[in-house]
Amino acid sequence: MKTTLSISEITKIGNKLKTLSQKNNYKATIEEIKKNIKKHPHWADGYSLLGDIYTSIAHYEESYSAYSKALELDPDNLQWKLSLLLSQLEMGRDVELALNELLHLFIKNSEDEDICIKIASIMVSGKHPKITIAAIKWRAQNHKNGDVLSSILANQLLEAGLISEGCEIYLNLFRSSPHGVLYAPQLGVALIRIGAFQTCADIVESLRKNSPETAALMLNEYGIALAGLNRSREAQVALREYLDSHPESQAAKFNLGQALLKGGEYEEGWKLIEFSPPEFKIQGVNNPWKGDFSINGKTLLLYGEQGFGDMLQFLRYIPYVEKLGANIALSVPENLKRLCQASFPDIKIIETDLKKIEYDYSCSLLSLPLSLSSQIGYEIPSSVPYLYPNQNDIEKFSKIFGKTNNLRVGLVWSGENRPRHGLNYKNRSASLKMFSKIIDIENIDFVSLQLGNPKKELLQWNGKNIFDPMNTVSDMEDTAALIFNLDLIISVDTSVAHLAGALGKPVWMITRSDCCWRWLEGREDTPWYPTMRIFRSQPGSLHHAIELVAASLPDFVTTWQQNSLLKGMSHELRHQAL
Repeated sequence: MKTTLSISEITKIGNKLKTLSQKNNYKATIEEIKKNIKKHPHWADGYSLLGDIYTSIAHYEESYSAYSKALELDPDNLQWKLSLLLSQLEMGRDVELALNELLHLFIKNSEDEDICIKIASIMVSGKHPKITIAAIKWRAQNHKNGDVLSSILANQLLEAGLISEGCEIYLNLFRSSPHGVLYAPQLGVALIRIGAFQTCADIVESLRKNSPETAALMLNEYGIALAGLNRSREAQVALREYLDSHPESQAAKFNLGQALLKGGEYEEGWKLIEFSPPEFKIQGVNNPWKGDFSINGKTLLLYGEQGFGDMLQFLRYIPYVEKLGANIALSVPENLKRLCQASFPDIKIIETDLKKIEYDYSCSLLSLPLSLSSQIGYEIPSSVPYLYPNQNDIEKFSKIFGKTNNLRVGLVWSGENRPRHGLNYKNRSASLKMFSKIIDIENIDFVSLQLGNPKKELLQWNGKNIFDPMNTVSDMEDTAALIFNLDLIISVDTSVAHLAGALGKPVWMITRSDCCWRWLEGREDTPWYPTMRIFRSQPGSLHHAIELVAASLPDFVTTWQQNSLLKGMSHELRHQAL
């Protein structure tokens, strides 16, 4: 039953609500609506207005309840039904049921593109992009999708990790739509996610001449693209310009931090890198320590964030924290516990469930360069090794190798696949077949250090024998002990490269052209690991860098053989002298 108020009542209520809403006085607006609902309990539009207000301030439980009341009075109102389903998705309540109902409404109203746009936009909140993708593609079989639906499709393709397809749609919109320039920012994001940095930069530079307002909106993406092109100084300029007009943008601050670190400007870089995205951070830690007060005698929780490589890289700072007199509790994943305990015997290694931990202050491992800057400055502590596997494990793995006069080389050809990071992230990995030019080099015994799905490539390998001991490896401590028995590690940019560097072993790292900020620009060496040599590829795959490794490896073998011969002669002379 729907109650219709008189025109004068509606006008009076509407004017009062308009005045309150213009002042952003949500509390008074809600109270006014509730007061009028009490007078007119069957006023469906009143409940809907209440739902709209609650939705605008993200109070989805209340908005769900309000829209439910409105629909009891007017069950055929499609807009209210859609608003109810949006609230349901935002609450995370019966998401599958809500998405199924939205799909039904999408199909039922497929001829009305405006309604389909509303439904698809709401489905995005369900965070199941493949369902939204399927719905929009289904509609395209019978109706021509306009620009807005196409842009929603492109966005959801990116979210699903189908970066190339999403980028192609944005590119078509940019080129063919009368309002194509409006899609330039989304296109910029898509281009970055596939590693098309030069194309992104070219578009922004063109827009700066023809559509400066749109170009200004894309300066954040422009900065990322320039950094990806190893033009970090220019990237810093673009990102600072963006921050002049968007001073609260944490994403731009983080991107500027990365550009500064890539340019070797650590003092400001470490400060801005603290604005890392929420998905990079551990939630629920309290009382952060930033080096601005004494922690002597206090319990300091140190915890790892992001990937294993990041944690291995920043463990080097722990001895400097120990000197400050804190009782350290180090929280790392199970895979790192034994190695950390062997390397830092005087600190407590704990679980990753931080809710069970009692501590005074906390600090992420990745925040230690900033927190320790007043004690040690901004120079990178580069003394290696700083990680030490257990001697018994080193001896255990030494026994699995037979006697040989050849160089022993460990191989890692692929890192973990993370589709949401885009195709360019995938470009940090190779395949075993791509490594064949390396493996063909004579006088080398190759040892696989590969884990995960890429390890299965050994089953189809028909080339030179590769010894695979990884079935006997249970964690990073075992991997470290195994590496200790090798002469050289050749790895793509993954945690094993960090591990070998932290152990002070010779390591050749194969990386893509844009590189991570930590490897700086245009250098074969790195201040992080004195024993590391970096082989940078050209844009695209890692083929170029792999060929550089294959060309350099014979000289390394020759030098190693000469050194081994000299060591053998020295040992023989000592034996004769005795």
